[in-house]
Amino acid sequence: MSEGNNKTIVVTGATSGLGLALVSQLKDAGYNAILTGRNGEKVTMLAAELGVPGYVLDVADGQSIDTVCKQIEDEQGQVWGLVNNAGIWLEGDFENYTPEEIRAVMETNTTGTMMMTHQLLPGMLARKRGTIVNVISTGALYTRKIISVYCASKWAIRGFTGALEAECAPKGVRVMGFYPGKIASDMYQSAGIERDLEMAMTPEQGAAMIIRMLEDEDMVWSQVSGRAIRDYV
Repeated sequence: MSEGNNKTIVVTGATSGLGLALVSQLKDAGYNAILTGRNGEKVTMLAAELGVPGYVLDVADGQSIDTVCKQIEDEQGQVWGLVNNAGIWLEGDFENYTPEEIRAVMETNTTGTMMMTHQLLPGMLARKRGTIVNVISTGALYTRKIISVYCASKWAIRGFTGALEAECAPKGVRVMGFYPGKIASDMYQSAGIERDLEMAMTPEQGAAMIIRMLEDEDMVWSQVSGRAIRDYV
């Protein structure tokens, strides 16, 4: 694995699952990995355990994005990379969702990804180098019942990512989408959903795929998808 040369990469939703595994692997690969999340206690504890900088950040809050990203740049220097990983799962019949649930998913999965990108992209463009990876989902590659709002939130980011890919690549900045299948994480449990994850890929497997996308700066890995081989059984 190539050295990250201490490039600073901000990872959102990094207090569990894929985000946490990614921060750990980024550090091992030589990057300056920035762990962020909404839960202050978890951020403090996990950042100390991994020996990385940690910041409390709520991507659904525009003021939080502005304040924390500026703090990161003041304290850590130029941000070379951003991995928009924070996300909320919502499952059930559409007519049973509350307006608050719908807004929460869209504000985190969709608006949060866009606003984090809007905050950090200008610096990358000014330097003509940088990388943004949006963790999307295979839910943005197909449609199925009972995940209408989740699909909507991810299909929107699929379009956003593709458009920015074409817009930013000529300016030296890569914008790429990672579309994982099931990952063994607490995302479903946090949404109150029971899910058998024995067949899912591990967070470490997903993180390794993102690391590969980040490393090859001469390539734009446009729509990278993957799932555990046991998930096909």
